[in-house]
Amino acid sequence: MRVLGVDLGRSRTGLALSDPHEVACSPLEVLEERNEEQLLQKIMQVAEEHDVAQIVVGLPRPLSGGTNPQYEGVLVFVEALTGRSPVPVVTWDERFTSKLAERGRSRRRPQDSVAACYILQSYLDSRASRRRDE
Repeated sequence: MRVLGVDLGRSRTGLALSDPHEVACSPLEVLEERNEEQLLQKIMQVAEEHDVAQIVVGLPRPLSGGTNPQYEGVLVFVEALTGRSPVPVVTWDERFTSKLAERGRSRRRPQDSVAACYILQSYLDSRASRRRDE
């Protein structure tokens, strides 16, 4: 099974997909959709096409703690996605992923899907580490 990573943005949303063994990931695509309903439908379609077992959405936690409008907006989106998704939806801290994606971006890959890959890879690595520690 695969895991889908989502980097939610105001105008573009990056997607990344894990390998079938959930060890590594690669950037998948960028959805240029501002309408939340249509974006939810597109994400669910991609998840179904790739036989996804879980969806990981990057959560933009403020460095100083607390909340901000972007953080709150992602939580509302995650709640809507969770209500539609037949697979589990989790959030994962996305701090610094946009900066990393910008630094590692190639001209062929949009930054948003690369950021989604950084989010997803961090999640996959953390999960693998927890399994080894058990």
